[in-house]
Amino acid sequence: MRRSDVHFVEAHGDYVRLHTGDAVHLVRLSLGALERDWANAGFLRIHRSYLVATKHITELRQHDQRSVVVIDGHELEVSRRRSRELKDVLLRGPEQQS
Repeated sequence: MRRSDVHFVEAHGDYVRLHTGDAVHLVRLSLGALERDWANAGFLRIHRSYLVATKHITELRQHDQRSVVVIDGHELEVSRRRSRELKDVLLRGPEQQS
């Protein structure tokens, strides 16, 4: 599996779940390490539990007082702290993202 196959990453204890378009892989890594290593590849931390490939975000929704992104039909919560950075990245567009 290549990093480009990963749509989003979910923290799962001492492991992470790498979600691709058609599979989920459980790997013993920290979300923080992936966040540092994959930032230049278009991945953004949106919540303490999620790291997403911004190119795979199909929708940004507001539900009451919270934001969620939609990737492959999964609704992933965006923390208030990370919401502004996500919106800035999405507004810049893919040609200006790393």
